[in-house]
Amino acid sequence: MIKKSRRPVFIVIVCAILLAGCTGGNDYVDMLKEKNPGYERHISGHFAPMWEPMARQMVQEYGLGKGIAVDIGSSSSPFLIELAALTEMRGYAVDINPWALRLLGVFVDEAGLTGRVIPVEGDWQDLPFSDNFADFIFSRGTIPFVPDQVQAIRETYRVLKPGGIAFIGHGGFGTLIDQEDRELLVQWRLGWDAGGRDRPEGWDGPKEGMTELAMQAGLPDGSYKLITESPVGWWLEIRK
Repeated sequence: MIKKSRRPVFIVIVCAILLAGCTGGNDYVDMLKEKNPGYERHISGHFAPMWEPMARQMVQEYGLGKGIAVDIGSSSSPFLIELAALTEMRGYAVDINPWALRLLGVFVDEAGLTGRVIPVEGDWQDLPFSDNFADFIFSRGTIPFVPDQVQAIRETYRVLKPGGIAFIGHGGFGTLIDQEDRELLVQWRLGWDAGGRDRPEGWDGPKEGMTELAMQAGLPDGSYKLITESPVGWWLEIRK
């Protein structure tokens, strides 16, 4: 169940009726896109080829089929849309940006998955879910920007059901992505290190240090491990 938070938390579901009844469907969607200038990288840009193979990898490696999945720091990425297309899972997309979630709601509705993928405004450091809520938790590229990363890992473990799995990434593009697409993404990422463009503030950590975060969060020994994707990918797998 959705947990009552100390802060207001809003479930944002955008459906075709709302789009038609507000400022006009196209105008509303255009406004959301203007408020989320980076959305295209997930839908049609350099990240777009990653999401379906990433969802397929999670299904194959962890046997996902039914239950509840959570994507933390989802922004407007289509990971849960792809996962819902491959499984019978219900997904909750969590982000602190309400405009990104509203835009994701548009994409969910367009995919015919309203009610299967549910945008939820929330903070990783205080997730708006009850204990033992999710069968699977996914996050990619968000952990470096969380102020209290130890608390984020602690919250992840709290929300996982016994037997559940979390897959938390600092970078990484998955193992099933087309090799040519992967190479382009790796070179794009390495451009930060070569000084080709400025890297986002905070991106330098935690990398291999995610296991240290898990230890500080008090996770049981043997419940977590680091998975690396050379040269630019680090994942923390957590099992409860």
